[in-house]
Amino acid sequence: MKKPDIFAGILGLLIAVYVIYSAYHFPEDKVLLLGPSFFPTCLAGGLGIFSLLLLAGALRGKSRPCTDPFNIKDPGVHRAIISLLAVILYCVLLNSLGFIITSAVYLFGLMYLLQRRDYLKMAAVSVAVTLLIYGIFNRLLDISLPAGFLG
Repeated sequence: MKKPDIFAGILGLLIAVYVIYSAYHFPEDKVLLLGPSFFPTCLAGGLGIFSLLLLAGALRGKSRPCTDPFNIKDPGVHRAIISLLAVILYCVLLNSLGFIITSAVYLFGLMYLLQRRDYLKMAAVSVAVTLLIYGIFNRLLDISLPAGFLG
């Protein structure tokens, strides 16, 4: 398992460096002094630290052995691939359909994918969470989210 850990550690470091570099170019916030780069930089810093730990462990021979081989036919792998495709579709449709419709449908789809089958509860939760997030961003933080054809 040494090679996958080395690969994952290097990949994580590259992503962390890229995010920190990109966040460095975000505009500054003169009021709060944190600015929009604060959270991406913190998350990328954490990713970089854990990637270094993974890489160091792999180079010292402390990698854990692989217990289960990767199987593309595993239902969990299928759900992961469908989730990734759903995120991509969400990003593509967000501006045209708007945040409320896209997010509610996306959350409902993820709950369905996780094998929840109480459709009324799934619909209520997805709409409630979407409206709560929209309210927080739009009303409290005064940040506009894509309205799509509703706007």
